[in-house]
Amino acid sequence: MKQQYFSDSEWATLLQTPIQAVLAIILADKTDPVSFLQETRAAIQIIATELQREDISSDLVKSVIAALREGVAQEPLQGEQLLLKQQFELLGKIQSFNSTAEGQKQVIAHLNQVATILASKVTLVQAEEFKQWILALATQVAKVLKEEGVFGIGGERISRQESGALSAIEKALNFKS
Repeated sequence: MKQQYFSDSEWATLLQTPIQAVLAIILADKTDPVSFLQETRAAIQIIATELQREDISSDLVKSVIAALREGVAQEPLQGEQLLLKQQFELLGKIQSFNSTAEGQKQVIAHLNQVATILASKVTLVQAEEFKQWILALATQVAKVLKEEGVFGIGGERISRQESGALSAIEKALNFKS
């Protein structure tokens, strides 16, 4: 699957989808500042790790990963400096929202747009593979920190709010008729 099957704006939308999905998870919980920063850092690291995967079978996901990898390769920063830059960019995006609700609304609108693009451009199987990849990424971010515990005791690996965000992502990317 190549970019040529999509317009430039459609391709840009697809390339933003991993960040949008992790934004949905990050915005789901009202956490303390330290946990918030840990979650944003983990999200960037998870995406960076994902870009190194070679075991992806989906042509569309492979193409998106290759394009994202190419963008990272053009960055003058590498390693820890690049991760910090990406974390600050994510924090800047979050800061641009007037409220958590506005951010969540924009993320869902983005994911709805992705579903529309994919429904018109790829097979149901390819769309479903992309959806599963995005959900897996978001789930990894949701599992990073235990939520609602006291001093690390108790709590849940995925909070109710994060579970709701995962459901919202899945619903927004619903390709089945």
